[in-house]
Amino acid sequence: ATRGLYRIVRCPNYFGEILFWTGVTLGGLSALSGWAQWAVALTAYACIIAIMFNGAQRLEKRQAARYGTLPAYRAYADKTPILLPLIPLYHLNRVK
Repeated sequence: ATRGLYRIVRCPNYFGEILFWTGVTLGGLSALSGWAQWAVALTAYACIIAIMFNGAQRLEKRQAARYGTLPAYRAYADKTPILLPLIPLYHLNRVK
């Protein structure tokens, strides 16, 4: 898959989740009052981001096991960011 969103990011579904939860978090900030509510909201947001990065890392590991010997896949993985477009983070696992 190298067309559409896959041209700019290797895990567009996780990127979409990050966009969604970022919007929900930003949209709800005006309703927060007190440090406890802020702490819970920001902790929950950080957990969602961590879950998305963990999911992308596990997916990358499975894809490397399945397609890692293919030169075309390695070239794609080395030039397409894994999770966030325009941010040059290409791998979450060590590349062998």
